[in-house]
Amino acid sequence: MMSKFTQRDLTSSLDLPPPASHAGANVTPVSPLSDGEWQKREALKVKMIAQRVKLKLMRDRTDELKQALERFSTQRNTMSA
Repeated sequence: MMSKFTQRDLTSSLDLPPPASHAGANVTPVSPLSDGEWQKREALKVKMIAQRVKLKLMRDRTDELKQALERFSTQRNTMSA
């Protein structure tokens, strides 16, 4: 069941968040990363991207196998009929 989008929903979605000066008033600055920390961080980024690519390939392969199974089932049903 779809819900209606009311004027109140529209105005609440347009409300602005509080100014950044209030949000970051008590935040301490972050020290720059050392070379070792930077390299670890970059290596982690590369690993994450590689894992996402592998996951995408697995999902695509799963979809292809499902479609192949559906085609096989359809062909088997037409041959037995």
